[in-house]
Amino acid sequence: PRLSRNGSRNRVHDVAERPLDPQTLLKDVEYCVDQLYDWMRGKSSVLVITGAGLSTESGIPDYRGANGSYHHGHKPMIHDQFMSSVSHRQRYWGRAM
Repeated sequence: PRLSRNGSRNRVHDVAERPLDPQTLLKDVEYCVDQLYDWMRGKSSVLVITGAGLSTESGIPDYRGANGSYHHGHKPMIHDQFMSSVSHRQRYWGRAM
């Protein structure tokens, strides 16, 4: 077990408990959903990290592409800015809505 930030003990999952490689699961979507459901059942939290391009393939415009907002001058707010100023947080959440 590992101590989390809030002081509770979280069990660290080993590799054998991770879901199968997604490429091997593409053959049968229903089977994939069942496997993912079985793996997630009983867990209190799950973190999913996806790579760049997943959203683009889903039709969401990419952030840093030729027509992305970063290319047109939008720069992300850094964590220190967000945490140090109420007005920065209000601006961040205002733009996110």
